[in-house]
Amino acid sequence: MKTFFYTSAGAFFLAGALVLTVPAIAGARSDSSEHWNQGQAELQKNLSPGQPADVYRRKLEDMGYKVTSVNYDKPDYLEYELIKGDQTWEVQIDVDQDTHRATKVDVVQNLWKTDATKAALEDNKRVAANEESGYHGDRRTAEMRNNQYSDRDRTSSTQLVKEIEGLPVGHDKQYYKDALRKHGYNISRVDKDDTDEMKLEAVKDGRSVKVDIGFDEDTGRSTKIDASSLWAESESTTRTREAQTGESSRGVPDHHMSDAERRSQADTYRSR
Repeated sequence: MKTFFYTSAGAFFLAGALVLTVPAIAGARSDSSEHWNQGQAELQKNLSPGQPADVYRRKLEDMGYKVTSVNYDKPDYLEYELIKGDQTWEVQIDVDQDTHRATKVDVVQNLWKTDATKAALEDNKRVAANEESGYHGDRRTAEMRNNQYSDRDRTSSTQLVKEIEGLPVGHDKQYYKDALRKHGYNISRVDKDDTDEMKLEAVKDGRSVKVDIGFDEDTGRSTKIDASSLWAESESTTRTREAQTGESSRGVPDHHMSDAERRSQADTYRSR
């Protein structure tokens, strides 16, 4: 009887603790979402299109937002990652190259954060905790430029993935190399070339993708095609992407390249 009583009492208190905890968690998430929405509304209101492109960053800083990452800084497109307190946003700005004025400004969720943005958020949390305890430490943030964290890029890269995975199976390796080039891809690196598998890195329209094609060892014909966005690029892929977007004209140093990569780069230049 005592065992039943203690067990029942324990279950009762545990249930009570859960009832008290769940609303608290839900309330915290609701507050966070509300703060983010308020920030989005404030940003969208103050970053109206039609202003000179170089005005927006200054306005952001004047409003108390910190730019932690510049994902893009091109004549026709700007993209910033911002933080304020424990919240982060991504600002995407389309720019008219003739007038140098913004034609469209979007404030979206910053789903894919650079390391600098993550570090800045953590730093803000530490500062807030220190202020509550009376300690004031250093606040350090490092701005990065890294378009692999661009949410717009991740969305557009899915179109390339669908295009590649839509290629027919049942062909040999050369067929896929030729097919990729015909579809406007530059093969920037061959990561693997075995009898049963071929792995490539390819670039199109300034977007990099990874291609993995499985083959039947007996027939040499493909059995499956997988593709995905490539966010950890090889140096040759980065250079190929930069060349496509006009960001760099430098070649890849030979001492950083494997034999397969050299052959791949040679294929890339012949296909141009």
